[in-house]
Amino acid sequence: MGNILKKLALLLFSLLVVALLLELFLRVAFYHSKDFSMEMWKYAVAMKRAVPDPKLSFVHEPNTHGFFMGQDVRINSLGLRDREFSLTKPPGVYRILMLGDSTTFGWGVAVNDTAAKVLERELNAQPPPGYQRFEVINAGTGNYDTVQEVTFYQTRGRKLHPDMVILVYFINDPEPVPRQKQIWLIDRSYLVAFLTNRLDGLLRKTGARPGWKQYYASLYNDNQPGFQACKAALLELAATTREENTKLIVALLPELHEINPEYPFEAEHQKIKDVLAPTSVPVLDLIDGLKGHGPEETLWVTPLDDHPSAKANVLIAAQLREAIVAELGVSKQTAVASER
Repeated sequence: MGNILKKLALLLFSLLVVALLLELFLRVAFYHSKDFSMEMWKYAVAMKRAVPDPKLSFVHEPNTHGFFMGQDVRINSLGLRDREFSLTKPPGVYRILMLGDSTTFGWGVAVNDTAAKVLERELNAQPPPGYQRFEVINAGTGNYDTVQEVTFYQTRGRKLHPDMVILVYFINDPEPVPRQKQIWLIDRSYLVAFLTNRLDGLLRKTGARPGWKQYYASLYNDNQPGFQACKAALLELAATTREENTKLIVALLPELHEINPEYPFEAEHQKIKDVLAPTSVPVLDLIDGLKGHGPEETLWVTPLDDHPSAKANVLIAAQLREAIVAELGVSKQTAVASER
């Protein structure tokens, strides 16, 4: 019995040493990488903190800094990937708040190449008649869904007093609100993260888990609680902005894997349009300005990560600018008519 215990102890010690060596190796190998899964995990560990609100789950830790997907990422004192903004809106400024997930956050691109900052530059380069200056604030947070984005606006974003809110809707937004893990050692282990990510990829390749098309489409079944919560959140945001006299635009961002010549989720986009139709909230389908601009891969940040690239963000910003100018033009006409 003594020999067996000694051998077992030696085995456990050897496994621990191997695990520690693998942990060290992975920390060096993925120190600065462009592996989507590992970089997204590093971002979550370094920049997110849990909050008690179950409809929000987590936010960015203010004043944090990291390097992910080859890009320098800084979070300001308000928990946003943007420059500093005062809660009080400066005189003569038209303020736009962009809500969204990692696609709005600007995963894999420099901060100045995010859609929010491209849009801000374009609006200020040629302001619509009657407007002086624009601020476009990036409130995108990685892994947020619609429920979280609306909750963020209700609890934090509205304190910035935006004149307009743009919610950038993505195909996986009906997912249940994710929970921020609290197991310190496991959450921070490169080895655990690496093995978990690779196992998930293997299960998808072998068909043990659904592929991306099947998975995304399944989110829109009417019996899915996540879809019902998503629809309720959209209607809640429409009602809140209407009561506060804040304009709202919902922009549908396509999954960029496959947009030419046909998009596999047109029916799912239509479901969101149908939800918002009774509210008269403008819904902009961004796929219209992303099609026909070369192979899909030219719109991705890397060949294995289809988050919008700088090129895609320019195309997105151009469509948003056109929608904003049109909306502001309607407002001006309405105001003039009411004065008469």
